[in-house]
Amino acid sequence: MRTNDPVRPEVRLEVSGYVKPQAYLSSSVARLTGKVGQVISQTVTITPTPENPFKILGIDLDQGDFIRYDLKEIKNSQGKAYELTIFNTKQDKGWYRDKIFIKTDSSISPELKIQVLGLVRNDP
Repeated sequence: MRTNDPVRPEVRLEVSGYVKPQAYLSSSVARLTGKVGQVISQTVTITPTPENPFKILGIDLDQGDFIRYDLKEIKNSQGKAYELTIFNTKQDKGWYRDKIFIKTDSSISPELKIQVLGLVRNDP
């Protein structure tokens, strides 16, 4: 930081702190990698925090061309949680990117995001 003090015209400030998570996601990125013809999927567990209990109201996909999903409410050691299983639907080789927007009833975190990276290869 710059000051008008001639003795110390610059002062270095360091700020640190703990940021409480809005929700616990087992992964914020889903990597769907496999071969043509294989079932390619990944499951992400979404657990609300005690300070921010929420319900999932819906899911939107940015593009949705090569993925589909299945959402289940479950119980885990923290209480209510959700399992979001993301499936590849691309039938030929290539890569893609997408985003999943999870709509909640929380005013703290009305939307959670998961990035999707897909890579489908031919057999070697």
